[in-house]
Amino acid sequence: MSLLINAVAPIAVFYGLRAAGVDQWSALMLGLVAPAAKTVHSVVTKRRIDMLAGLVMSVLLLSVALSFLTGSPRTLLARDGWITAMAGIWILLTLRRTPYYLYALRTFTGGTVREQINAAWRDTPAFRRVVHVSTMIWGSALLLDAVSTVVLAYTMPIDSVPLIGALKLVALIILAEVISQLYFRRKGAPHLRGPNLPTTTPTRTAGERACE
Repeated sequence: MSLLINAVAPIAVFYGLRAAGVDQWSALMLGLVAPAAKTVHSVVTKRRIDMLAGLVMSVLLLSVALSFLTGSPRTLLARDGWITAMAGIWILLTLRRTPYYLYALRTFTGGTVREQINAAWRDTPAFRRVVHVSTMIWGSALLLDAVSTVVLAYTMPIDSVPLIGALKLVALIILAEVISQLYFRRKGAPHLRGPNLPTTTPTRTAGERACE
């Protein structure tokens, strides 16, 4: 749902309005309504501003303000780059304490597999290195998307940028997913079988299910 509202809806609104003859700047502005509404709804229902909501709202407000000042629709197009840049930087900053990839592993596993992950993280330096490298893969992928998005926003024809940017982001996410999964299966999953842990859990469960 978050992906549909924050990524698909703005693109659909933009191209729908462009087909109806609306100018580029107005079409881009109206495409921000759905993400902004979702962010406000999240703040109201949770009664607090979490990091993601604060990030999205800050970038939306900043991009809208700059676009009003410059009158350029390209400023609005570059906003996605700033969002993914902040997300990538945040992922890399988690390396200082609890790496993002460890959080993902714990989130998408349970029972014995999660116990194995926690034990390996606590007792096995080689496993910790795998988690750190996997976290860097995701952070680097988002930073690469951020840089390329800003370049596209200021160099490509405006009507082409939303679709190209979306396809590029999907491609980078798939690439990061594939690389991190293959790396984890080869280097990380073998460490999930310690001497005091059950050995009946397949490696595929640890690698594939944890990274989905």
